[in-house]
Amino acid sequence: MSKEIVDQASRSKITKDLSTNFLVEAGAGSGKTTSLVSRMVNLIYSGFCQINEIVAITFTRKAADELKLRFQAELERVWKKEEDPEIQARLSHALQNIDQSFLGTVHSFCAKLLRERPIEAKFDLSFQELEEEDDNDLLKEAWQQYLHVLQEDRPQELEHLHELGLKVDDLYSCVRTMKEYPDVEWVTANVAKPDLDEALQSLKSLLQEARRALPKQEPPKGYDKLQTAIHQGLQRIRHLDESQDKEIMELFELFNKNLKPTFNRWENREDAEFYHDKFSGLVDVKIKPLIQNWKEFCHPVVISFLRGALREYEQLKSERSLLNFQDLLLKTSELLKGNAEVRRYFQQKYRSLLVDEFQDTDPIQAEIMFYLTSEDHHEQVWTKCKPIPGSLFVVGDPKQAIYRFRRADMDTYNRVKELMIEHGGEVLQLTMNFRTLDAVTEKLNTVFQEFLPEDETVYQAAYRPLHAFKEDDGQAFSGIKQLTVPSEYTRKDDVMEKDAENIVQSIKQLMKEGHDAKEFMVLTRYNDGIATYAQMLENEGIPVSVSGEMVIGETVEFRELAILLQTFLDPTDEVALVATLRGMFFGVSDDDLYQWKESGGRFSIYSHLPASLPDEIKAKFELALTKLQTYQKWIQQYLPTTAIEKMIEDVGFYPLLLANKHGKRAHKSLLQILEALRNQESNGTPTYKAICDLFTEMVEEKTVVANLEEEADAVRIMNVHKAKGLEAPIVYLAHPIKQVKPESFLSKHIKREDYESKGYFSFSVKKGFQSKPIALPLHWEDFKQEELRYLTEEEVRILYVAATRAEKALVISSSAKNNNKNPWKSLLGVEGLEMIELEESVSEESEQVTNLVTLQDYRTQTGGMLDWLEDSKRPTYESWSPTADKDYENVLNIARESGGGKEWGTIIHEVMERVVKGEDVTNFVRNILEKYNESLERESEVWSYIETFKNADAWKEIQQAEEVLTEVPFRFRVQKGDKLYAQIETNEQVESYFVKGIIDLVYKTNGEWKILDYKTDRVKSDEDIEKLKAFYQGQIDFYQQAWQTLTGETVKETQLYFFNTVTH
Repeated sequence: MSKEIVDQASRSKITKDLSTNFLVEAGAGSGKTTSLVSRMVNLIYSGFCQINEIVAITFTRKAADELKLRFQAELERVWKKEEDPEIQARLSHALQNIDQSFLGTVHSFCAKLLRERPIEAKFDLSFQELEEEDDNDLLKEAWQQYLHVLQEDRPQELEHLHELGLKVDDLYSCVRTMKEYPDVEWVTANVAKPDLDEALQSLKSLLQEARRALPKQEPPKGYDKLQTAIHQGLQRIRHLDESQDKEIMELFELFNKNLKPTFNRWENREDAEFYHDKFSGLVDVKIKPLIQNWKEFCHPVVISFLRGALREYEQLKSERSLLNFQDLLLKTSELLKGNAEVRRYFQQKYRSLLVDEFQDTDPIQAEIMFYLTSEDHHEQVWTKCKPIPGSLFVVGDPKQAIYRFRRADMDTYNRVKELMIEHGGEVLQLTMNFRTLDAVTEKLNTVFQEFLPEDETVYQAAYRPLHAFKEDDGQAFSGIKQLTVPSEYTRKDDVMEKDAENIVQSIKQLMKEGHDAKEFMVLTRYNDGIATYAQMLENEGIPVSVSGEMVIGETVEFRELAILLQTFLDPTDEVALVATLRGMFFGVSDDDLYQWKESGGRFSIYSHLPASLPDEIKAKFELALTKLQTYQKWIQQYLPTTAIEKMIEDVGFYPLLLANKHGKRAHKSLLQILEALRNQESNGTPTYKAICDLFTEMVEEKTVVANLEEEADAVRIMNVHKAKGLEAPIVYLAHPIKQVKPESFLSKHIKREDYESKGYFSFSVKKGFQSKPIALPLHWEDFKQEELRYLTEEEVRILYVAATRAEKALVISSSAKNNNKNPWKSLLGVEGLEMIELEESVSEESEQVTNLVTLQDYRTQTGGMLDWLEDSKRPTYESWSPTADKDYENVLNIARESGGGKEWGTIIHEVMERVVKGEDVTNFVRNILEKYNESLERESEVWSYIETFKNADAWKEIQQAEEVLTEVPFRFRVQKGDKLYAQIETNEQVESYFVKGIIDLVYKTNGEWKILDYKTDRVKSDEDIEKLKAFYQGQIDFYQQAWQTLTGETVKETQLYFFNTVTH
């Protein structure tokens, strides 16, 4: 059954009143796309617009594609039944020229405008648009370039940050935030440096006094928080340099937390209470205000530093003619604001501007809207621009405004709403819901009537009831229901897994009754846990479609693969090797490892096999070490991604995923990562370490999942933000044990007014799972509380979006033990909430049957998934470097002093490059040691290397050389039959190789070249130096031949220069 349409008057106005500007507030399921399409068709039907004069702006590309299909279908429907020849001709012309209308995102529309008037926009016509990922990569590049410039030219700025206790690496996340707000004035103020001495002396005195009350021996259960802080404080003041403010602030921070004592760990309760009160009083009266003042003092320093980084970023974009999404909006707004002729031109071209999902769009879009439609082409204040009647149609729902973290702004929405009315437009309400049964909407109305105000406020949209068009006949699974995790489950992971099990059981029951997988949608509040729910469904053979971001590392197989790949970053790292051996690929037990060590085995991939080891254990280690040695050779022989792919295949990673019941999602995630690695490799990141680091980063951090089965018969899983605009017959609100308080991620407050936008930014660093503020604007607490009101109200709207996705049934997850952290808890108070009774799940015993995978199973399950790789697997050439395919066993067994390794080698190479160029490296040496986390005590060691080198014969020759080149990269093709082909040490036989390498130093004296290669091996004897010489000789011989091939000139001499011995 259905009901009367209560908002029909508003719908009629949308369709027929074409000369009025409207802002339509369209509630969930109200058919706003249908209304938008109806207005667009009637603009054509009535002759108000030609097809090429219509612009419809959508929030996403997918929404634009849907709008195009719906618009075309409706035009065809109306055209077919129209009898008036003149109107039919209009509709026919529109259908034939539908591509002349613009239906797309605001960013693509802005790009179109800028390309049409590039001279007035003062921008290169050939500019390129930056996708979000590419934009982040460019920012990283600019950041590194900026730091390099500072190290070279302005090291005092880095030293100043160091003196304040600010680490450069901690500030990168800050610059990423600031990049998103180019239109905002960053508010900061210079604050006098606080005097720390009085509080410091008070704290020192109190610590000395409290020493007497500490127990003589550590209590059986350890020191409590207060005792621990006192011990740490006493230790720090013994070594405290009172001229170093950062050391004093670190001491203060020790006591700036809850230090509640545990009385039974003190010798008497009175002391515990006394010193708790004394320290609390000192902190509240002196230390806390000082810490606040210090962070305010640091704020302008951080702002200045970040501005410099962003100037570098803007310079890079300008040099390369690149625009990111924000640039497209800003440049377009500036173009329209300052050029009346351009505005007039576009108004004549586009007569009707329709904007969808306005509540979640960028504030600059509001400016563009009003500039494009303004009657006065010269008015430059956008809020004073009065739109031409019928030129502007805006659709939004303030109750679904949930993208404040992406610059969407309720203040701007409310201002536009006011302006529409002020300038003669009208605000319409659509409250009829065509999506959801009344059995759901009536109960939701009781919830949101309580949480939403009767009239809108600055922070919140007004309550509007959901009037359901569809009545529940009670025949199907419908209404609002509840799934409860039993009270014995209390840990977060246990609750989540049991909830996932409940949802899977419920879905299985409903599928037995005839429901299809695509009828179900599982929503989580955050990305956390999505992998768990997806995995649980896949384990039961239910197809899954995951949208958005997830942490691939939640899948243990990917974590294990990352551990394996990291093993080869440093072949001498015993801890990494043990982790790999114990992992799922080799299955060596702790007892096996113990017996290996006791029998004299070394934790090295080149270790000998102890004769006394039992045969079974020996076989395990022989297999593992042989494979690892092979992988090490692959890394030397192939490009990094190729080597990684070969390892993945060799360990049986794909069949392992299948055996552990991971579906196509996991396979696609791996292919997605490998494609990213190949792209990075082709863009100039060829080192194994860089590629391995990127792999680890993609596994450990949130990764956008490529969803190739969006339209398939599969259960959809996503977070609420990804569900915006979507619907499903049955929706599960999952993960009832994670709700993050808005204040925990609050770091900025943007205040937008008619003429300016001001930003108040706090800066924090991650400490484990917590964020610690390091710089704050003045009066931050006031701005924080104001922002908190916005974010708290947004949480209500997020709940509204989640609850209104369901067509027939809404199922809410809960915990019988505790719902304090349940993001859906406000819905649990619905009257008459029905509990779902689940059938008993499969017994534990039957679930633990080993899952065997045959080759045929694997081929069937993964059917064709890797076909697209086959062509690229056929080698037309191979890559090789002079360090490839070496037998490292002999040199790895050489005894070495500690302190070497790849990073130490990198430090020395970078320092020597600058020394040879004649640069002053006084500050650079310290900076590069800090960059690679080496002790500053090794600075003298670096300088001794420099001095020794300057006393060598090579240095004298360099000073008089005709030409000197440092760190010279080369890459060229060697064909079969070339002289160099015979020097390539590999068993592979292909037609050609790309050879690559980096020559440390090459210089020309008397018309002939000399090559010098630095070696930083920290060996203990000259005998071992001779072994290394023999090992490296082939490499430098190849460099000699390569240089002669490239230059056509003679290399007279080559030299291996070992830094830690006088013998070269």
